[in-house]
Amino acid sequence: MKKIKITLTEFDDPKTFSLNQLKDWFPSGKFDRRMPWDCVKKWISTNRKYLDFLGILYSWGNDKGLILEASNKIGLAPIKNPYGGKVYGSITVKPRIGWIKISEILDSIEWRLKPDFLETEEPIMSEGVLPRWLKAIDTLKAIERALQCCLRGIKAIHEVKDNPVGRVNWNNYSTRNVPYGKWNRFSCTIADYSLDIDIHRQFKGIVEQIEKDLSGHYVPINVKRKALPTLQRIKKILEKVNLELPDVDKLKNSNIPPFYRSVYEDAKTRAVEYVSQSRFSIYSAEFFGLPWAIEMDRLFESWVEFWSYKFSRQMGANFYSDIRGNSKIRFLSLGRWGGLKDLKPDIIIDKGEHTMVIDVKYKKHLLYLKLGNFTRDILEEHRKDIHQILAYAGSSSNTDKKAVLVYPKLLKESIVEKAEVINYKNSNINLTLLKIDTSFDSSEFLEKLRSTWKNDVAKPII
Repeated sequence: MKKIKITLTEFDDPKTFSLNQLKDWFPSGKFDRRMPWDCVKKWISTNRKYLDFLGILYSWGNDKGLILEASNKIGLAPIKNPYGGKVYGSITVKPRIGWIKISEILDSIEWRLKPDFLETEEPIMSEGVLPRWLKAIDTLKAIERALQCCLRGIKAIHEVKDNPVGRVNWNNYSTRNVPYGKWNRFSCTIADYSLDIDIHRQFKGIVEQIEKDLSGHYVPINVKRKALPTLQRIKKILEKVNLELPDVDKLKNSNIPPFYRSVYEDAKTRAVEYVSQSRFSIYSAEFFGLPWAIEMDRLFESWVEFWSYKFSRQMGANFYSDIRGNSKIRFLSLGRWGGLKDLKPDIIIDKGEHTMVIDVKYKKHLLYLKLGNFTRDILEEHRKDIHQILAYAGSSSNTDKKAVLVYPKLLKESIVEKAEVINYKNSNINLTLLKIDTSFDSSEFLEKLRSTWKNDVAKPII
């Protein structure tokens, strides 16, 4: 039976699979054209877990076929044969702004946001799966933090020594050794303070595995360079510890004294995640990996927030973020109007008399308006977004206020639209509205923020 590969694009138009296409999703003779929906229901029942994981909506279009529609998630999941339940393909949802290197974006924001994984699933092969080594650096750092606690194996070792060492059994020495001339035989109990304990043996095995993973030619040089110092420090600490092959059960059952539990539990959790993805690596120019999914609107929002914070640090400005839970603007409800508490801007940057309020919009509106390709509903939604950001910025008492809507960049050329806001008396109120787009290019975005802050943005094109 041939492999099935389904590809959708987030927020794209629904994709219809005809009866002829659906026939290939079933073993020979198992697809009944007289009752196609019954066959498809069996297929959906088998793969509902993966469709829901990727946020894919499914419906039946009478005689047209099966309709699949992606949401705001991108990712990869397996497709299982409804007869036997074996994986015989994959379903991929790509981002609407083009297939991008998700791993590099997540690395650029220091993994403040992470994909969801179906950890219990068997790995599948397809382009776009995140490789295991992406978690290598976080795992190494967690293990190093744990080892800095100097947790050692405090266990009793009983030996006979020529000289008294540790705790000596003097009763045994005086009654059994001295009467028989064994003056230099001492029964000693010695406390072993070595690092050679179960959890550290497991850590050593994981570090060795990570080292092998990072040695591949497919691992970016910057990842190798970033991991090497931590790797070498850990290897030096665990030099005299016996090596054990990583084992999830051993890791989970390793006993840790309560005083060190929090930091060791973090290292254990990350180590278990890493071991669970032992087959999660790149091979033959394609990725083997666990099913994963990530919400693109959250990724774009987190990326903009992260680099806006970097910009505020460069400018020496104050930074407030709803994502970080410290937004300065709040609407206090005095009655039953409870929804007001959820109205707050994504980002506020202020310094002196300058205020910049940013709202992140992972939408196509800027492109639609630029090309004149928009519906009444889109125009109404866009109008609400503008009113909202103006209300946020207008609440500032500073003399220079900028309300900025940030959209994803969907064209090669950048879009920057600017408008000065005047009140009903035709007076300038020192409030500027800007609509800008950005790709996942930090230098491009930082330059746009600098130009906006300094009023050096291009002339308005609206």
